[in-house]
Amino acid sequence: MTWFTRSFALAPRFSPTAADLALKAEEQRKYVKDLWIFLASVVAFLTAVRAVRLALSLAIRPRSTTPQPSEKHDPEAAHARHNGRVSLRRLPMALASVFRVVAFRLNIPIGPGSVASVTELTFVLGYIATMLIILLINTNDLDTWFYEDRAAHLASCQLPLIVALAGKNNIISWLTGVSHEKLNILHRAAARTCLMFLWLHAIARASAGLPEQFDFTHGWMRWGALGLTAFTLAAILSLRPIRNAFFEFFLISHIVLIGIFLIAGFLHTRHPGFGEYVWPALVVWAFDRVLRGGRLVWNNRFGLSKQKHHCTATAELISADTVRLTLRRCFKWKPGQHAYVILPTVSSLPTEAHPFTIASIPESLDAPDESKERDVVFLIRAREGFTGRLRELAVNGATTVPALVDGPYGCPPDLTRFSTSILVAGGSGVSYTLPLLLNLVRQAKLGKSAVRRVVFVWSVREADHVRWISQVLGDALMAAQSTGLAVDPRVYITGSTPPTPPLPVVGYSDSDRGSVNIESPISEKDVKMSLPAYSALRILHGRPSIRKVLQEEISASAGPVSVDVAGPSGLSQSVAQALASDITSSMGVLRGAPSVSLHVETFGMTR
Repeated sequence: MTWFTRSFALAPRFSPTAADLALKAEEQRKYVKDLWIFLASVVAFLTAVRAVRLALSLAIRPRSTTPQPSEKHDPEAAHARHNGRVSLRRLPMALASVFRVVAFRLNIPIGPGSVASVTELTFVLGYIATMLIILLINTNDLDTWFYEDRAAHLASCQLPLIVALAGKNNIISWLTGVSHEKLNILHRAAARTCLMFLWLHAIARASAGLPEQFDFTHGWMRWGALGLTAFTLAAILSLRPIRNAFFEFFLISHIVLIGIFLIAGFLHTRHPGFGEYVWPALVVWAFDRVLRGGRLVWNNRFGLSKQKHHCTATAELISADTVRLTLRRCFKWKPGQHAYVILPTVSSLPTEAHPFTIASIPESLDAPDESKERDVVFLIRAREGFTGRLRELAVNGATTVPALVDGPYGCPPDLTRFSTSILVAGGSGVSYTLPLLLNLVRQAKLGKSAVRRVVFVWSVREADHVRWISQVLGDALMAAQSTGLAVDPRVYITGSTPPTPPLPVVGYSDSDRGSVNIESPISEKDVKMSLPAYSALRILHGRPSIRKVLQEEISASAGPVSVDVAGPSGLSQSVAQALASDITSSMGVLRGAPSVSLHVETFGMTR
């Protein structure tokens, strides 16, 4: 028991002196400092990990993708290598494999339709546990006198962190390399813990009886009640079922309610002299908005160009429920990144922004593009709300709409250092895996990639959807033929219509036609329009056996394997579960099996 605790244990319960209150405030600041030291230490550790990884990536350059004669894709030779003698030299790789399985591939249910990895839960539960420990330590057998105000201090001091975790531009992403959408689960956990602490503060104060100086005749107390009410409503409306069902309403209400909470919270804390806990959150929010505004000006050339296409986009309906949105911009991005699109004439509010993965790459497959302007392409699956209105706009043919783009965002992986790359997509998730494939083909042509084999797996409901990517996929496959990169594209049609016999395909010779597996119900006209003229393309009817695909490719790989998946939650979970099984066992790695890295593309870490 500290001297501070003993002094209050001897004092009357509800008769603190001015010296007692001053000492109490000093102690609260100490606990706030301890919390921020802990959080800064975590960020520093993640920053150090990123620095080490960057240093290793710069020190170890990828070899050219062109294999030597002895390095050709040979499943039997690879299988023999993977079942050799146990080598202790591979122990670090085996331990890393075990860590990846436990930390990132074991998914734990956390709610209806939601799962989280062990790493995600470790960060969330670790944050909550730290907050509770600092809240309840030295509280004289949990006497509310000691934690009623401490709860408010700990909650309020976290507001800049909570706002930063929600921002598209924040120093945490810049330091750690964790993109803003993956920080969102920490944002929600921190916000709900903050709300819990604020209610604990309010209930403890009310149960102890409010003295005259703390009643609601004072404006600062009324501001506190208003802020807490707004924060509570924002938390309720952010629950997953409500957020998914009424996303546009959630987005608008969240911004308004959190704005009310921050302003009211500042007016409430300013009276006792703790406004510095809240106003930095407003500064962080303003900083993010200024950067986003600057990007909008630069990306769309406000006042810098007289070209009309710098503020417009072309919307085309390429299937019954899919829109291709193309913007011509002076814009740079990495394959796999996403951007926020603003369509003032389509959105409910002119400033409403929606994130979509960029389905194109910034360079040409064949030669360097000397033009600063590039086609920024989005494949948008039409549902309800914003995307539904966009589809209705494009029903009658290609149309031009006012458009702004903000970005790019995201930290996609560098796949050029792997031997085999397995790209798995479901539905519109192909807009993430397609640019990764295009980039690997381009890097292979430049001799800057170690990848020798790419397996491109796309599961889609209707055969008509193949035309989403038909032309681009065909160009990529033809370009790959001039390199040492082997590309194995497989399209799975999951619709319930029974298969039909193979049809002749324009562009194939009789000898090639035997290697094309078309088992989906596609008309001859659709085949001619949609399928790229490449003999290795396989069109299959039914759902892919993810475990079988992964097992075959990993067992046949001559080096490290990267698995990237984008699409529905069920697909992502099935890939993670397959890689958590004996496919990537530590004993196999010790015997020569390749290490496997998994990257799951989602907006938000909770799936």
